[in-house]
Amino acid sequence: MKVIAAPVLRPFTLRAGLAALPVLSVGLLCPVPSLVLALRRRDRADWWAFGFFSAVLVAWIADLRLTPEVTHGWEFGADLVLVLLSMVGASLHVWRAWPQADEGR
Repeated sequence: MKVIAAPVLRPFTLRAGLAALPVLSVGLLCPVPSLVLALRRRDRADWWAFGFFSAVLVAWIADLRLTPEVTHGWEFGADLVLVLLSMVGASLHVWRAWPQADEGR
């Protein structure tokens, strides 16, 4: 019987995929990269980042339920801040926080 080995993801590929996840999911999966990082490194700061991005997601979903379809002024500003935090903030966080020592392996 021939055993087929599963492909091994290079650390850069994994890092890039996790950084792209919040952008590709339009922010709906923004806590996932921080959770992966927290489970991997078991650092308190990573757990705080996971909690922060989870709170951003909850605030964004609550904001979607409470605001009308068309927003102006401060409501639009709040929407924009939450979307940017959930997409760009989560991506930049995992890109910068990923252990650089893993890149050489």
